[in-house]
Amino acid sequence: MTPVNHLTEKGKPGASRGRKARGLAPCEIARLPVHTMEGAYGMKQCLFSLRSLVVGTLLAAFAALPAQAATTSVDTSMCSTPLLSQPFLSAGDSNWYMLMPGESAGNFDAAGWVLSGGAKIITTTFPNGSVGSVLDLPSGSKAVSPTICVTSSYPIARAVVRNVVGSEGVFFYVSYQGTSTWNTPKNTGQVHGSGTAWTLVTPVNLQPYNTLGWQPMRITLVPGGNTSDFQLYNLYVDPRMSR
Repeated sequence: MTPVNHLTEKGKPGASRGRKARGLAPCEIARLPVHTMEGAYGMKQCLFSLRSLVVGTLLAAFAALPAQAATTSVDTSMCSTPLLSQPFLSAGDSNWYMLMPGESAGNFDAAGWVLSGGAKIITTTFPNGSVGSVLDLPSGSKAVSPTICVTSSYPIARAVVRNVVGSEGVFFYVSYQGTSTWNTPKNTGQVHGSGTAWTLVTPVNLQPYNTLGWQPMRITLVPGGNTSDFQLYNLYVDPRMSR
């Protein structure tokens, strides 16, 4: 049997201990290094360089991705300054309001609204003897307003409500386009009448976002209770202008 020759061929230098063999990549060694402080330090430096390279690559990749804003950009080209009035002066409220779409003073025709679950428009006689239409909301129904434009200065809504049956009242939900509330409306308050009498309710907070410019939004009205019925008209939003 021919003995294994541990020597290199003549004229061809071998990879000596402690030196890098020809053809090896940076930080790669041909055989186990001698356990010296100098060797350990070299390995640490090599590992640190590799880790820095990986981290740097990942950071560069993340930096190339576009930042996602808290809200999605929305089109506000349809927004304009609304017509304002003082509908509640007789109740001592001198604030200026805009009337919600689908209404005229003392009349709720629901044009542009989406009514479901039994929500409907009915004709009724008001205490002053006048006749008008109101939004009727029995339990299980829902009324969604058309989209309107508000700013962070439009903080409240107010309406006239009466309890036909029950006392749970009507829940207000708001949806702001470009935010999570657009598809998952946020409850911001509840209103109800004083017995069966028509009642000007306390203001409901619409919780607009603290950002500049117009914010397209809509209001959803949901009655409480299981066997209740409520009626509503003269729904206004207060832009806090011309105090």
